[in-house]
Amino acid sequence: MSKVMGQGWYCRERVSRVSGRPHVRHCVATHLSTMGGGALPAHQRAPRALGYSSCGTMNGALLSPAKVNLLLKVISKRPDGYHNLVSIVDLVSLYDRISVGELPDNRVVVRDTEGRLPEGAGNTVWRAIMLLKEKFPRTPGVEVVIEKRIPMGAGLGGGSSDAATVLLSLVRQWKLPVGLAELRDLGSRIGADVPLFLTCGPSIIRGIGERVSPIRLPALGYVIVYPDVAISTKDVYEGLRIVLTKRENEVRFSEEFRSLLDIADVLENDLEEVVLLRCPEIKTIKERLKEAGAVGSLMSGSGSAVFGIFGDLEKAEEASKRVGDLGQVFTAESARRGRDRWKSPMSRSTRSTKRK
Repeated sequence: MSKVMGQGWYCRERVSRVSGRPHVRHCVATHLSTMGGGALPAHQRAPRALGYSSCGTMNGALLSPAKVNLLLKVISKRPDGYHNLVSIVDLVSLYDRISVGELPDNRVVVRDTEGRLPEGAGNTVWRAIMLLKEKFPRTPGVEVVIEKRIPMGAGLGGGSSDAATVLLSLVRQWKLPVGLAELRDLGSRIGADVPLFLTCGPSIIRGIGERVSPIRLPALGYVIVYPDVAISTKDVYEGLRIVLTKRENEVRFSEEFRSLLDIADVLENDLEEVVLLRCPEIKTIKERLKEAGAVGSLMSGSGSAVFGIFGDLEKAEEASKRVGDLGQVFTAESARRGRDRWKSPMSRSTRSTKRK
C-alpha cells in the first residue's frame, strides 16, 4: 500500500452544460492557504527558488497537459542521429491525471489504469524517477498511477508531460536541492519534450528540444482529432526526406503574436508530408476542420493528431460536432500556469467524443 503524497492545490468543479457531469474548470486552482486553512507546511509548498510550481490537481491527482506544435521546422540531422529543429508550442487543457505515492521500500512502480503503458525502461515516467533516484539515492520508493486521457502516439507529448509532472512533484515532495537548469538537463536525457513541460508555458524550442524560450501567445480554442493511428516518432524522422534548412536563422517569423490570424500565418510542420504516407486521413481531417470553421489546421508533432485553431472555446465546441466521425475528438483551450496554479483563460470543460 502506497502512501499518497500530500497535494497543495484545490480545483473547483462545475457541472458541464454539455454532459451534466462534473468537470474541473481546467484547474483554476486555489492555493489552500487562501481558503481559510492557513499557510501550508513547508513540504507542501512549491520550491520558490526554482521559479516554478508543481502542476495543479483534481481530486488529489496531478494534471499533466498536452501540447500542440504550431510550427515545426526541421533544421538538420546531427551526428548522433537526432535532428535540430525550431518549433513554436502551445500547451492545451487536455490532461492526463497522475497520482504519486511513496512505497515503504525502494521499489519504483509505474502503471496506468488501462494497462497500456510499457513497463521499465520503455516508460518515460519510470526513467525520470530512476534518474532522479540515481542522483538522490536516499529517497523512498515511488508508486505512480496514470489515468491516460492524452492519446498515445499522437504527437501531443503525453509521455514527456507525464515525466515532467512527476519530476516536479517529487522535487517538491522530497524537498530536493535541484535548480530549474539542472532539472531541464535531467529532463533532456529522458525525452526531447520534457524540458518544455518543465518550463510549462507557450514556448519556442530549439536544438533537439533542450533550448526553451517563453513566448507570448493569444489564448486559443482548439479542436484536436486523433484518427486512432499511433505513429512512431523514430520512424517518422527516419523517413524524413525533405530538403532540410541549413541554418537555424533561416527560419524567420515574427515573435509578436497578437491575434488568431498571426498564429494561422505560421502554421507549418515539416513532418506532415512523411506521416501522410502512413496516415492519409490527416489531409481529410485538416480539410474538415477548416470547413467546420477553423482559421487554420495542422498535424501536431510527429502525428497523427491534427488540430484546428479557433478564436475561443465556444467556437471550438460547436465545430467539434461536425467532425465527430473522424476519430477521437477533443476540445481544449490554451493552458496557462501561473506561479501558483494552472490557469485556463476561458474556463470551460474539455470534452472528447469517440467515434462509434
